[in-house]
Amino acid sequence: MRVWLIGADQIGSCALRQLRKNPDIEVVVSDPSPRPFAVEQGLIDRVDHVENVTPLNINQLARRILPDIILLSPSAGGDSLGLMEGGGALKEALNYEIAVNSEYPCLVLSDSFMA
Repeated sequence: MRVWLIGADQIGSCALRQLRKNPDIEVVVSDPSPRPFAVEQGLIDRVDHVENVTPLNINQLARRILPDIILLSPSAGGDSLGLMEGGGALKEALNYEIAVNSEYPCLVLSDSFMA
């Protein structure tokens, strides 16, 4: 199974740890930063694709990566949005728009995933 993990922050890193328990799962990681949390913590050596994923480019990128499923970390919509008032809600809405526009199965991970 091929999983595309979009966002390698703390929540994405939790998902990555769980996915690595099954050697039959191949994980492709993308993040807008070349050194996200998962790289800083040594979970992965590098991000496979350093790019911003949006509702407009999700399918173009997915056709290149060919995932069986996409996991979207809550901060994948843009960390800089969280710095302004209402940014968290905007980030969440952007992630759901990405999921809705995806031609591939897409799950948005939540903060409760870390519990």
